[in-house]
Amino acid sequence: MKSLILMLLFFFSSQFIIGQNIGIGYYGELGLRPGLQVDYGLNLLKKGESKEEKKRYFSHQLNLRPALAYYRYAHNSNNLLFSANFNYQLKWINNSNQSYLFIEPVISAGILRKSYIGEIFQTTGEGFDEKIGAGTTSFTVGGGLNFGGYISKRFDWLLGMDYFIENTEDKLILHRFALKLGTRIKIIK
Repeated sequence: MKSLILMLLFFFSSQFIIGQNIGIGYYGELGLRPGLQVDYGLNLLKKGESKEEKKRYFSHQLNLRPALAYYRYAHNSNNLLFSANFNYQLKWINNSNQSYLFIEPVISAGILRKSYIGEIFQTTGEGFDEKIGAGTTSFTVGGGLNFGGYISKRFDWLLGMDYFIENTEDKLILHRFALKLGTRIKIIK
């Protein structure tokens, strides 16, 4: 697990140099289990119609957004979700003041690490043994839909919903829904 975390930190730090923006915001499963998500955007493809005579025009982008999300189940577990999110951003831009609105369909894959809160015991032939640092690691796939827009030259607002399927160690398939509310801070204008 330590090597996975070191690889992810190296990937995030090396890619940070070319990132377009950083997203920070509330991330709560079912909107009720509070958490935080941090991600950053890497532009893979961009196409726009920036014609001077048009009052409004469209811009299209394909982005990779690696993300780290934390949320908590009260009295149960702390959850870390490492995910790679691919989104297609369709942006409506007002040419007169350069304000915009965007919509982003998202597909994602990731790893969910749960660390249980409290004392966890495991049965053995001689009784019970306490498990220190008990938790599980699961693979996730899913998608979502984000909406956002212009606040200032440096900030955007973001509202979104994620859905992902968690495949647990004991072969259970769990369905998760998460609400996102936050901002994106532009690194490169």
